[in-house]
Amino acid sequence: MITGKIFTDDGELVFVQSSEDLVQLVKRKIGFEAAQLVQELVGIAKREAERHDSDLSSYERELDELHAAIRGLDRMPQTLNAISNKQRLNSADKWELRRLAEMIRGLLGLA
Repeated sequence: MITGKIFTDDGELVFVQSSEDLVQLVKRKIGFEAAQLVQELVGIAKREAERHDSDLSSYERELDELHAAIRGLDRMPQTLNAISNKQRLNSADKWELRRLAEMIRGLLGLA
């Protein structure tokens, strides 16, 4: 948001409370073409801000996914140790090993 006060060359004090106020001031004091340039710059700034916000949201979602995956790894060492201490593996143990392997594969895919 553009806000502030500006003293013009002719001594006028102008309060700018939005980008449109600035565009109108430039149009009034400098001319239509200059106002168009300022309007274009405002548009560019808004698009960049939106892109930045979008990128930040995307990074935050990715970070949340990684945190969830890491929390899922908390019990993995104990589970692997318990399975490795067994003399024989049953079908549930094999299923658990496959599940852990898929979890690791998924984490590697996030990197």
